[in-house]
Amino acid sequence: MPVVEGKSAVRICQKGIYVHTEGMELFLENSLKPIDLIVFDCDGVLLESMAAKIEAFRTWVPEAHSEQREAFMEVVMAGFGKARTHHIRTFYEEILGQEVSGDFLEAEVGRFTEICEPLCAAAAWRVGSKEFVLACREAGIPRYVLSGTPQAPLEAMLKSTGGAEFFDVIIGSPPAKPESLTRILAAIGVPADRCAFIGDAEADRAAAEHVGAHFVYFPSEANRPTGAVATEVSDLRQLLVQKG
Repeated sequence: MPVVEGKSAVRICQKGIYVHTEGMELFLENSLKPIDLIVFDCDGVLLESMAAKIEAFRTWVPEAHSEQREAFMEVVMAGFGKARTHHIRTFYEEILGQEVSGDFLEAEVGRFTEICEPLCAAAAWRVGSKEFVLACREAGIPRYVLSGTPQAPLEAMLKSTGGAEFFDVIIGSPPAKPESLTRILAAIGVPADRCAFIGDAEADRAAAEHVGAHFVYFPSEANRPTGAVATEVSDLRQLLVQKG
């Protein structure tokens, strides 16, 4: 894990020991909360890439099974935040009732990636998201990206926006978000109640709940989380303390 320098609310020594120093206050759950780590989902939170992802999933469905396209899209819309491997496996095993080998699944994920990545390459930042990330960087707060997109495409998408440099760590799938978020907190030693996870789907909310972190819901085209939401924004800058 990187050592965070500058005006950081967190110092992480070589042994991963957490020492609280200053903190950054955000408006969460109707009050100001001290936060030492912010974790972002990518699609629909940092970038306007949800429409492209939805179109990619629709296009991916094999023409031989086109009658199952709408059933598959219901699964996708309800499960955004989970890995594409999960969705594709679900299509074959649960919707079609077919067993698939690991090699076949890998090939289908590759076919989806070939469809998806060109569509997402031109994705713009969501309004307010870049400004919020830069404000967090200015405050010295560690900034992680945690996405259901595989590592290489995730990094490529963020690099194409010029935003990869704004984050300390970028983490794709696998593993699933609850496991990755658990590992992040354990590795740098930040208490869960001083971490905020910003997402747009039930998978993100569930991951935050799993570790006890604050969850910020930033709505996108994905289905609304089924669990309780305590903090919801239409622009990430709403979380910031206004100066002056």
